[in-house]
Amino acid sequence: MNAAPAELQRRSLSRTLPAAVLLLTIVPLVIAGLLSLTENSQRLKREQERRTRQTAELIAGRVRQLMLSGEQLARMVAATPATVEVLAGTLPSDDSLRAELRSLVRSHPEIDRVQVLDRHGRALVRFPELSTRTPAIGSLPATTTWVARRAPDGGADVVQPARDVNGGTSRLLGWVVVGLPREAIATTIALPADASEEVRALLRDDTQALVASVARSPDVGAAVPIANRNGTAADAVVAEAPAHAGWSVRVIESLDAYRALVREALLNYSLIVLTVSCLAAGIAWRFARGLAHDVRHVARSARAILRGHYLNAHVELDRDDELGLLARSFNHMSWELEKRERERDVFGRLVSPEVRDQLLQGELMLGGHEVEVTVLLSDIRGFSQLCEAMKPRDIVLTLNEYFTRMTEAVQRYGGYVNNFMGDAMVVVFGAPTPDEHRVERALYAAVEMQRALGEFNCERAAYGAPALVAGIGLASGTALAGQIGSPERCIYTVIGDTVNIAARLESLSKEHPEVALLVNRQTRDLLPEALGTLLAPLGARQVKGRDSTVEVFALPRDAELPPPPAHLMRIEEDVL
Repeated sequence: MNAAPAELQRRSLSRTLPAAVLLLTIVPLVIAGLLSLTENSQRLKREQERRTRQTAELIAGRVRQLMLSGEQLARMVAATPATVEVLAGTLPSDDSLRAELRSLVRSHPEIDRVQVLDRHGRALVRFPELSTRTPAIGSLPATTTWVARRAPDGGADVVQPARDVNGGTSRLLGWVVVGLPREAIATTIALPADASEEVRALLRDDTQALVASVARSPDVGAAVPIANRNGTAADAVVAEAPAHAGWSVRVIESLDAYRALVREALLNYSLIVLTVSCLAAGIAWRFARGLAHDVRHVARSARAILRGHYLNAHVELDRDDELGLLARSFNHMSWELEKRERERDVFGRLVSPEVRDQLLQGELMLGGHEVEVTVLLSDIRGFSQLCEAMKPRDIVLTLNEYFTRMTEAVQRYGGYVNNFMGDAMVVVFGAPTPDEHRVERALYAAVEMQRALGEFNCERAAYGAPALVAGIGLASGTALAGQIGSPERCIYTVIGDTVNIAARLESLSKEHPEVALLVNRQTRDLLPEALGTLLAPLGARQVKGRDSTVEVFALPRDAELPPPPAHLMRIEEDVL
């Protein structure tokens, strides 16, 4: 039973408490972190989409400005009088117009050529002279039109109609073409310096055909124009913004930068979670280890109390918390238990343990009740004459040693030592606890008393002391058992005719020194046949204090009782 608490322990606070603290710390932290990471990733993605959209709008604005500037130059050339005269055929020489075109191209580095076409699309004047290609369009338009060059060198041309306005009427004379080179377009759609490492800008015409593109990637350090490339990353952010004349700019930005930021945030948060978890686990482990050590200390003290070692159950805990209060209360409890145990032990020396326990439980009250008992009464023969030659101290020592041996003999068979009267002792079987084997126990106890007395006499003979002779009487019947006295002071005893008969039988045994003990008829009848046949009848005798006779039976000193059954004897630890 004492080992049960240790066997029932399957877990330790030093492990479960850190695990619980770690769980309660990590779970909310992880949940909050996931929510924060989700929100942060969405914010980063929105930020990248916004940045990509701003980049597209910025580039579209530059392209628009470039195209408007080209249209303005084309209108200016178309409205020049020299251009009108050349197209109308009234100017004999185009040297002056060529000089103007030369000056225009040199003053505007964003254009690479200017051409003047007649109504059949033939170039009348051009600069530079080697630019012989005309815009690749099916038919020359009647309005200002932008045309992407399909040549390998790329670029774009704006075609501006030239008209002769006279008297409110307008007559188409020809067209003016202003060309933008690939380098100018690439410069215009160049990516901002703060763009991500992997991004592409595409310029499309009004038919969604690719005009030019630039890209930046980890493999390319600077923005490099890329012609005739029209593709988008499978996993990227795309933003498109209108430029001018149906042309548009599309910016494609890879999500690798976004993912890198998310991974960085996840790594940082993982490090935070790991650090907080380690700190929490370490603090909880140290706290739990100290708490478990103190709890085990209290548990050891509790087991010491369970074993009855009250003085060893003191708990030494220098704490000012609830556990310290528990330790102080536990120490106070152990001191009180030790005090009560001493009182209980002293009380148990005054009354039998059975009576003591029933008194402590409040089961015995003033008064009594009838019980069936067997009373054993023994007395030392001629002890008064022995005391004349002995000192009082020797008398007390002799009686103590005698009663010690006799008490052990009767307690081995469950007898209750009710009283010591001088050199006599009264033993009750069947009270305060009813016992169906009371008569057998009383007979074996009486024989054990005579055997113990024989051993005591042998010891006394060794130092020259006279032998002691004890008479024993057994009587069975009804008696009144209970608390006798006043509410302030009382004793537990049995009274009645059965006690008187036992006393008279003990006195009668003086006349029969050859017998070990005398019993009445009720005792003889209640014994098993194997024991009852050992008793010799002495007939009916008249005893003092009774009008009626008592039928007496004797057990000879040389009678051999069979070994006592195990159920008649008490456990050795209970006797001690």
